[in-house]
Amino acid sequence: MKTIVMVLSCVILSLGIIGCGGKDDEGKQYRWTKPHGVLEGCNGVMSNSQQCQKNSNNQQYMIQIDRN
Repeated sequence: MKTIVMVLSCVILSLGIIGCGGKDDEGKQYRWTKPHGVLEGCNGVMSNSQQCQKNSNNQQYMIQIDRN
């Protein structure tokens, strides 16, 4: 349960930061893709995540949302 709350918090925070944009974003319209799951490697910072520790295939399931 904690993991789900953390993932959702990170997604919402990321969307908030990206959504704010900058001065060069004025007048531009963006479309967001639907959230979809992707498998990511357990490299770098994420190597210590609980999901990476439990998986023997060295991958974790992440949620990705792209901006077009």
